[in-house]
Amino acid sequence: MPEKLLPPVRIAVCDGVEEDRDRTLAMAHEILKSEGDFCTFFVYDEAELLVEVCKDEADFQCLLLGVSEEEGTGLAATLRDRGFDGAIVLLSRSAALAPLGYEVEAARYLLKPLQREKLREALLFCLHAGLREILLPIAGGRRRIALSELMFVETYERGVRLSLTSGECRSSVKISALAAALPERQFVFVHRTLLVNLAFVQSLRYRELTLKTGRVLPVSKYRQADVKARLQRWLRSNAASSGVISAP
Repeated sequence: MPEKLLPPVRIAVCDGVEEDRDRTLAMAHEILKSEGDFCTFFVYDEAELLVEVCKDEADFQCLLLGVSEEEGTGLAATLRDRGFDGAIVLLSRSAALAPLGYEVEAARYLLKPLQREKLREALLFCLHAGLREILLPIAGGRRRIALSELMFVETYERGVRLSLTSGECRSSVKISALAAALPERQFVFVHRTLLVNLAFVQSLRYRELTLKTGRVLPVSKYRQADVKARLQRWLRSNAASSGVISAP
């Protein structure tokens, strides 16, 4: 089992339909256990109870909220009005409410009965999209590393060496464990021993990429197509990025 680099997260499941609530909880628990994520689940069968809890304890990273056409998205709107800024995944047996998801800034709108792969994608997106830093074991203790300063990671001796905007840092953690804890859409293996933050990529050519610092890194020929596709998706979803792809 990879070493855990992230603190446990709190997920609330709220659904007035017992069968749906139990299914959502069981599926979410199984998915995140298989992914190695440490999560604590809180289950509610009444919207009012969840609202009361969130008054003083609005630190859920994710809310799996069952909604119906009769109830609408009122609970989600109430939580947003009261300052809840965690991720909300709306679950419904009807597609009619999907457009309202934008009004409450829902991360995803999933139809019941839930499909495992769709719920998996939604959970991983919610748990990692807002990640800003990671806690790494280093010599003499632990160190918080902001993703905004982490350019790339490479295997080094029995651990990893991280190249930061402020210098270098070494850790005993395995690169596979580190990769599992980082946002998948932002970090990509360009080589089996080299993990790169796409936010720092300036250009991509055949068998190499250039960082915005000017540093050139090798790209495995077996990963070239995947790296190019991942970089293109990253740039499309981050219009403010100044990176430019130079296609081979």
